[in-house]
Order: sequence, then C-alpha cells, then structure tokens
Amino acid sequence: MFSYPKDYEDSKAQLQLKIDHLKKEGFEITESSHEIAQHLFIDRIVIKAKIKPKNRLVIDSGLHGIEGYLGHACMIVFLDEFLQKISPDTEIVLYHPLNPFGMKYYRRNNENNVDLNRNFSSNQFSSENPGFEKAIAFFKPRKYSGIMRANLSFYFNVIKMISKFGTSTLKEATLLGQKIAKEAIYYSDTKYQSSTIFVLNEIEKNFEDIEQVIWLDLHTGYGPRYQMSIVNSKQEKENNLEFSKHIDYPRVLGLNADDFYDIDGDMIEMIYSMNAKKEKPVSLYATCFEFGTLGESIFKSIQSLKAMLFENSSYFTPQNSRFKAYTRQLIKKQFMPSALEWRTKAYADFKKSLTGILKYKRIIEN
Repeated sequence: MFSYPKDYEDSKAQLQLKIDHLKKEGFEITESSHEIAQHLFIDRIVIKAKIKPKNRLVIDSGLHGIEGYLGHACMIVFLDEFLQKISPDTEIVLYHPLNPFGMKYYRRNNENNVDLNRNFSSNQFSSENPGFEKAIAFFKPRKYSGIMRANLSFYFNVIKMISKFGTSTLKEATLLGQKIAKEAIYYSDTKYQSSTIFVLNEIEKNFEDIEQVIWLDLHTGYGPRYQMSIVNSKQEKENNLEFSKHIDYPRVLGLNADDFYDIDGDMIEMIYSMNAKKEKPVSLYATCFEFGTLGESIFKSIQSLKAMLFENSSYFTPQNSRFKAYTRQLIKKQFMPSALEWRTKAYADFKKSLTGILKYKRIIEN
C-alpha cells in the first residue's frame, strides 16, 4: 500500500535514508541536487549498472508539485520491491521532485505559477487557446466571502459559461494551456522555466552512451478513480491495444483527442521529439502513469476544476482561514487521496503496470 510523506522535507529525508541503506547494501549510487528556488532542490539519484549499461530506466515525480507525494510513494516501492530484480546492465535515474516549490506548498504549479507540463513547448510558445480567451473572467482569481457562497458562485458561473460557450470550450480552455493570464491555472508562460531547462539538459544526458531508455513520468488526477492509466505518447509507434496485451495491463491510452487531451508543452512529447532529432536515436519508451482520483464523469471533472480554481484563488487573493483550509482539503483530495481503498488499489496498479513494462522491455526477468 502507498503511504505519503508528511511534507516536502520528510520526503527528502525518507529518500535519503533509503539511498544510504542501499549504499550499505553495495549499490553504487551518485547523488546531486539542483536548486530551483531558494532552498528548494531537484534531487538526481543515479544507481549505477553492475556491468556495462545497455538500458537506462528513468523515473521522475512531481512535475506537478503536489503530485510528487504519490510519486514519492511510487519511488519508495520501486526501491523496496523492484530494484533487486533489475537486470545488471540497467542504470537507474530518479528525479525527485521536478517541481519542488509545488510539492512543498501543495500547489500544482511552480514558483512562477507555471504548469510545467505546458512549458516544454516545441513551437516557441506560439499555440493559442481561444476557449480560454472567451472565458477568461471565469478563470481569474477572486476573493470569496465564505465556503457556501463560493460554491454557489462557482456552480452558477459554470452553468452560465457552458450555456454560453458549450462543454467543448470549457475543456479546451482548461486543458490546452494558456499564456495570457499569469495568475490563472494552466499558465504555460512564454519561456522555459528553470525546472524545464534542467530537464531538457537531463534528457540529452540520458540519451548518451546507451541503447534503450525507459522513462516513466508519474502523475495523479486524470482517469477512473480506481484505475491507473498508462498514457503513451502520440509518437509511440506501437498500437495501444497490442501494447496493453504485451504488458498485461488493461488501460493504455494514447495522447490524442479521443483518449486524452492534446497540448503543446508536454514533457513526454518533448522527450520523443529530442530523440527523433538525434543522429542515432536510442530505443525509447517514455510514458505517463496517471492515477485517477475523483473520476471521469462531467460532474467529477467540474469538481476537479473547482478544486484548482479555489486553490488558485487562495494563493493569489486574501481569503479567510476557513476557506483556505477548505481549499487545501479539496486540492489534497484531488491529487493525493488518503482513502485506504484508493491507496491500496493504486499500489496494486503501479506494481502490475511496472512489472509488465519492465518484463516487456527486458529490464527484469520473466
């Protein structure tokens, strides 16, 4: 079962204890830290292969900061239950977390309110989001006088917006990323962030002197409440159904309009694009693990939007203490559910999917 660290500092302390223990067991491990904001770091942990490496397994957490708590739990399970099974010609690279500010302060966005998974732009941030521009007033932070009035106002404005623009505009506005409102959700900015620049350099390093790269990006929020989704790149050549059979995992999606959402600035898409530009591309499989939290219904999607908008308003606008506590409760429910049943199922899904992928890619034995 997954368990969360108490806070950002506890996650770092737990991981350091685990690494120190593994060193005593004989693993050759190198560590480095990259400061992103004041006293906030991305930790890079490399567990060396026992022989000349042919494979590199990369696992990252916390690109959306608060999602790093579940990502941390996944890393601990990996180190406890999978590391000893990994083939001797595989090097392991862990990044914990990619958005330390968001993890420390229970925010999805970074220190500049940028959604980092909208910041890996491949077109110089030239994409537009007409849906967001139509409904921009809905997404701006506002001050609320109380929890009940905030909820009534939110649902009234949702109904009003859908009646005027339709559900497709709402989806477009909330998911494509936007660069015109710095204090709103899904802000992409128009330049790379410090974390993004760090990751872009790391992508290049991880392609060096290796035959195969497996890259797992850990997220929470999207999908059925009790079913983790594997979300493959639109550049992944293998058919989703065939891949699902090969790894014996029931929910494998592709990053397209039917399965998921199409965005510019997605990190996994950038990894594939950078590999394709290499003179000698490596064998690459990069994917996103999405642990569903609230569910997929329209009502649950609206609840998710409410959590993000209320949290964003609490961050940028003075609110009373009860409303701030309420928004913290909503955002935790959205991205790090505490229910025992949920954490148990998420743990089982992680183990099953990771086992299937690592066997299929010949990183662990059958």
